[in-house]
Amino acid sequence: MPDHSDMPRLDAAALADLVSWRRELHRHPEVSGHEAATAARVAARIEAARPDALLAGLGGHGVAAVFEGTAPGPALMLRCELDALPIQETGAPEWRSTVPGMGHLCGHDGHMAILAGMAEILGRHRPGRGRVVLLFQPSEEDGQARRR
Repeated sequence: MPDHSDMPRLDAAALADLVSWRRELHRHPEVSGHEAATAARVAARIEAARPDALLAGLGGHGVAAVFEGTAPGPALMLRCELDALPIQETGAPEWRSTVPGMGHLCGHDGHMAILAGMAEILGRHRPGRGRVVLLFQPSEEDGQARRR
């Protein structure tokens, strides 16, 4: 079994902050093509990790962060989605959707939080070689991002 004890990790405070941020995203869902506020929240959070490039407006409201390695090498892209579903949330967690008829009911808020956590790690521990691109894709639920 490999020893991963030296792998970069987020501490408990950073993880708690990510959970809080995820819940904020969950409270304010936006459906495909209307993810402007979500994209702005993502860009602000990712900017704090100091990527080498931060691109916005991709395919509508998409955001990408590029973290360059210290030597040439392959590129790796990790993708998540920005959009919510046009479905009323019926659950009752304190972080439930505040937008009638919309909800992050298929996990996109969690996917965004995972990539935001990855950005924090990459901001402190750049890839040894190549680059890592974190893509926050808009309009995944209706496929419109492919047509823009």
